[in-house]
Amino acid sequence: MKKYSWISYLSLGIPLVLICSLLVMPNLSFNQQPLITTIVVALYVGAPLTFVLSLIALFRKSEKNMLAIIGLILAVILLAVIGILAIFVTDYTP
Repeated sequence: MKKYSWISYLSLGIPLVLICSLLVMPNLSFNQQPLITTIVVALYVGAPLTFVLSLIALFRKSEKNMLAIIGLILAVILLAVIGILAIFVTDYTP
């Protein structure tokens, strides 16, 4: 019988926490710069981790796929946000 495992729940839970933290980030003041840095680092670590966990959960034969598919979609959205942050927010000038 197929069921959800902890990998499926993590692949859904991590991006939900990251998206909620992204929604909180614009409301933080400049005094809370370490918290903003922590959110950005968590985004850079959590999005690829979620992508990998979702793929693992998708290809396990003894596991349902719905949570893994939702987690994969959210991971792709977060990876797009990372790309947008990397392109438009950084101050890199050659």
